[in-house]
Amino acid sequence: MKEAIGIDHVTLCVNNLAATRYLFTHILGFHVTWAAQDVGSDKSSMDTVVVQRGDAKIALMQGRNKEQKSQICEFIEKYGEGVQHIALEVDDIDAVCREWEAQGVRFSGDIKDGRDGFGPLRQRFTYPLFPGCGLFLELTQRQHGLEESKTFVRATVEALYRDIERDQTRGITRTIVDYETLPLPFETAEATSLQHAS
Repeated sequence: MKEAIGIDHVTLCVNNLAATRYLFTHILGFHVTWAAQDVGSDKSSMDTVVVQRGDAKIALMQGRNKEQKSQICEFIEKYGEGVQHIALEVDDIDAVCREWEAQGVRFSGDIKDGRDGFGPLRQRFTYPLFPGCGLFLELTQRQHGLEESKTFVRATVEALYRDIERDQTRGITRTIVDYETLPLPFETAEATSLQHAS
């Protein structure tokens, strides 16, 4: 099994990007490493700012509604402001994807390839972790030989955004695995509580 190098970044959906940026940069001591506006499509988009302190990177996103509601706004309506996804950095994204898919993991789209000026950046989103939950995982590969990406790439961020927007438009709601058919090694909460009661 290929091991994750660590957490690459955490992404937050927010209602007020300017206020959240101020919180992180003026109060919490982060600095801005990347920002982009109107990232998405003609249907909907988002504004995003990535802040960093030491090795900790946090992406902040605010939705822009156009022809349809931005997935960011929809996320906040359903789950409130907060963590939308956690990105795990891996050293071989192709190998990890093959391994996970062999175990029944479902991704919302293909691997996205970009280059941030420092090196190649490869990213891919899973579907949400649990039924009725908005939180999902991202796989990120930054290292490629001696080159290493340090920031983000607008084209890949837009491609990832469009994957989620496509499913949003079609009303597709999936989870990272098919909980109905996979033989998962746990019992329901009801069965567990019955065991403890006896």
